[in-house]
Amino acid sequence: MNLQHCINSIVSLLPGNHAVISPGSRNAPVIFALHQSAKKCYSIVDERSAAFVALGMAKHTKQPVILSCTSGTAALNYYPAIAEAYYARVPLIILTADRPPEKIDAWDGQAIRQKGVYKSHLRAEFQTPDEYHDIDGFVAIAKRVLSCMNSEICGPIHINIPIREPFYDFNINGIEVQNLDPQLGHIYELSAAAVANHTNLDFSQKKVLIFNGMVDGEDIRLASDNYSVILSDITSNQTSDVHYWDALLFSAQSKPNGLDFLSVLRPDVLITTGTTTISKGLKRFLQHHKPAHHFHLTSYYEVGDMFETKPRIIHPQDVAQVIETENDTNGERSGPYIRAWLNMTRAFQERFGMLDWSNFNEFCVVNYALSQLPKNSILHISNSMPPRYVSFLLNSDNNNLTIHCNRGTSGIDGSTSTAVGNAMLTDNDVYLITGDIAFFYDINAFYNEQLPPNLKIVLLNNGAGGIFEMIAGPQKMGEALPYQTTPHSRNAVLLAQHFGLEYRMADTVGKFAQGCDALLASKNAMILEVQTSKESNLRFFEAFKNL
Repeated sequence: MNLQHCINSIVSLLPGNHAVISPGSRNAPVIFALHQSAKKCYSIVDERSAAFVALGMAKHTKQPVILSCTSGTAALNYYPAIAEAYYARVPLIILTADRPPEKIDAWDGQAIRQKGVYKSHLRAEFQTPDEYHDIDGFVAIAKRVLSCMNSEICGPIHINIPIREPFYDFNINGIEVQNLDPQLGHIYELSAAAVANHTNLDFSQKKVLIFNGMVDGEDIRLASDNYSVILSDITSNQTSDVHYWDALLFSAQSKPNGLDFLSVLRPDVLITTGTTTISKGLKRFLQHHKPAHHFHLTSYYEVGDMFETKPRIIHPQDVAQVIETENDTNGERSGPYIRAWLNMTRAFQERFGMLDWSNFNEFCVVNYALSQLPKNSILHISNSMPPRYVSFLLNSDNNNLTIHCNRGTSGIDGSTSTAVGNAMLTDNDVYLITGDIAFFYDINAFYNEQLPPNLKIVLLNNGAGGIFEMIAGPQKMGEALPYQTTPHSRNAVLLAQHFGLEYRMADTVGKFAQGCDALLASKNAMILEVQTSKESNLRFFEAFKNL
């Protein structure tokens, strides 16, 4: 028995069909084992980008993706994506090569305190033996990983592998083709009436609000009825009963006493699925107008209290599954609560439509881009203002989009890399709407010899972190504000040339419309850079808030 045989055995038993490898010396035995296994391997040099690429792959396949890196700071660079995967409930398996225990804190190269380094943001962690006389310890860890994935919330699992020299003694002993992919997630189709029956409450005389948060590895869907209203976050990839609900809530709360104006929409009962929401307006609305009851549907025992409503967990497997009930409706519903939402959002939509959408600013650009995306498109959104624009603008006409946004931690790092990972595993075009700071922060997403041609990027470049000039508060920073907005004069033309991407620049409405046509028609990876002024963006956003 030797080192390579032990590593071969654990790798061949791990679930997942894809592995993202970051180069190094200490992880050479792991690289060899992954290459010899049945898994498809991808080489990404920058570990931070590599981890987000793996995240994008796992989001797309809904199956675990393996990450492999060498020891030392290489492992630390995986951490941002691991934290995102933890809160977004995305399955990753991280294999970090490590120095043997006696080399830690002995002033050896690339030796850090690696055991437990991600422990606050993992679903499980393991350390392999640092001696290789008995293969059973390695095999047992692989089996425990599979068991965790079948029984725990989806998320990252870490295996730290101390590796002694010599480690360039390769063989294929223990490499077997396995089919051990876990069965992740659950599918439940329920009715609000079934939840009412389970809780012994009569919903028929109550205002019931159903909210679908960000997709979380489960698939729980609630049918509509006459007394409930369904709102869905754009990251849930489920539909809403009313248009522009987030824009309404945000705009109303921008005024004095705006929350009081929304009191007619206060729910008696709140039923939620998924996890978080992009909508700050919904959080403030429900924190102010608290429902008497909040039930959260999940198969697990973990729920965040983002609305400050003390949710009670209900396991969907304990509720009778119903696909069609007598309360389901196919047409427009007549209940007073749905009418209140429809009346208010229709009045808002009328005023919303009266804004001058022919202006050239980011809000109008995103509105036009959403209207042009082909049906069933895959859309990634970086963090900061882009997801807010999309959340304000999305309606049933573009609800057929599959939307991804790294809202587990809501960081700007890795947005492009996540989209790249998704595009690497699909033949469909993958679109990314991104702000300039997020884009330039993740330039190494393009440092990829397998950069997919189906990646289409709309880059919103306003020369700064524009969100800090649009939200309340940062203006009080005075002369210190530039340290927050980080103004710059960069564009992406030379970057696109360097990495071999097609490029268009748009600084007028006409150029942007032509650029959109080119983006949709392109057979190659492409950047459409939209250069707007922060003044025009701010003017339109203020007009929106003052509807």
